[in-house]
Amino acid sequence: MHHARATRLLRTMICTLLLSVMSICLFGPFGHHAYGQALRSQETTNTTTFQLVVQASPHAAYRSESSFENKKLQRELEQLQAGASYTEPLPPDTTLIYHKKGQTQHYGVTENGELVDPMTKSIYAVSTGVQEALRTQVQALRAQHYGEILTWEDASAVIPKYSKFTITDVETGLSFEGQRRAGSSHADVQPLTKTDSATLKTIYGGAWSWDRKAVLVKFNSRTLAGSMHGMPHGGDGIPGNDFNGHFCIHFLGSVTHGSHSSDPAHQVMVHRAAGLLTSYISKLSPWALIDVWISGANQGDLQLLQVTTGQEQAVHVRSMRRLSKFPERDVSQLLELEAAVDVSVTPARASAPAHRRVLFRLERASLDSRWYIRSAVMQ
Repeated sequence: MHHARATRLLRTMICTLLLSVMSICLFGPFGHHAYGQALRSQETTNTTTFQLVVQASPHAAYRSESSFENKKLQRELEQLQAGASYTEPLPPDTTLIYHKKGQTQHYGVTENGELVDPMTKSIYAVSTGVQEALRTQVQALRAQHYGEILTWEDASAVIPKYSKFTITDVETGLSFEGQRRAGSSHADVQPLTKTDSATLKTIYGGAWSWDRKAVLVKFNSRTLAGSMHGMPHGGDGIPGNDFNGHFCIHFLGSVTHGSHSSDPAHQVMVHRAAGLLTSYISKLSPWALIDVWISGANQGDLQLLQVTTGQEQAVHVRSMRRLSKFPERDVSQLLELEAAVDVSVTPARASAPAHRRVLFRLERASLDSRWYIRSAVMQ
């Protein structure tokens, strides 16, 4: 009898110990509150963090990033269905990145919040709420990444003569300090120091160049969209900066010293620095489109060639510039057009320029559509 009571007491102690251990495992030392924290921690762990990245071109080193969470987007990404084709000549400049089952997923995101598959060029349908949330995120990040597009008159007031500012190349991401020294129709600028001159030269691959580059001009909490070249010329004013002369920065509507007219290549770069390249190109006349193509060929700029033709292509020349004037011709009722343009061109393996003629064939789908260059044959 005594033995039976001892056995029952031992069993009770064991059960009590097991219940205590289970209570600690399930609830921790603070009971149900700690258990709730554990569940919320697991829920947070399962929430996907999305990353947005903006770049002016796919290979640009200069980029802006932001992160956000959106559970509804996360659910909809599990059941995406392909819709219409993405018809713009360039992919979206904004990429959505997230991790799914150990793999990194990438989608292009348009300014309107549409998701684009980079491989199939299909637009994926998402709900109105998700698209609006993406649109808000994308537009905020693009506003941070690109510059304001101002007319030369307004830009001149923002960066008056002798002001000092930071200049950032939107491709390399390299920045240097400069000062506006003069300029009545664009800004004549000089690097402040030897280090700034060296950075400018690095942006151009180690050699001074007339090539146009999209830049951001940052001064007094304002960031302006501009276009610069990298060739020292004209008057000097800052001694000891290893830069013999000045270089030029153009803004919307700026004109050059010699022609007293807007330089097409500079104007393209101003719009690139503002994040408006595709929309700008889509409004150009056939003649202006040809000028952009020539600029792309002259600078080896594959993105400019692609945005004018709608196709990925490369033109291998060392230099090219237009010689002949464009005819005054009404093309408002045309869907197709051929134009012969005289150019000065230095082929890739040649040492001297030659005069050649390029036959361009252009077309558009309707009278309301934009023009594309469908072929350019050098004769």
